[in-house]
Amino acid sequence: MRFPQLKIGQQFDYQGKRYTKTGLLTASEEGTGTNAMIRRSAEVALLEGSKSEGLAKESNQSFSREEVIELCQEYRSKLTKELDQIADGDGTIQLDILIAIVSELTVFDSMS
Repeated sequence: MRFPQLKIGQQFDYQGKRYTKTGLLTASEEGTGTNAMIRRSAEVALLEGSKSEGLAKESNQSFSREEVIELCQEYRSKLTKELDQIADGDGTIQLDILIAIVSELTVFDSMS
């Protein structure tokens, strides 16, 4: 499976090391706690005991106006947090990384 298919908090094996996904492009190495950037195209192996359902795709679910507003606010908050974590010291972010984060972060991530 590819790295973006994992949910935050899932444990996986990548290049012989065990990690826990901590963000859209980040993971924490088991044992050392060292943070690492993982490519979107990286092939990873989900570890046994870790939930394997992947990202939620609730295409038939209906939402009230209030729920949509709440989901959008959660999405904005989550996006802002992710961008703050990866911004350079002067607050800049590379365009390709910004596009990757926006395209990977879904409204349904906020529901889990």
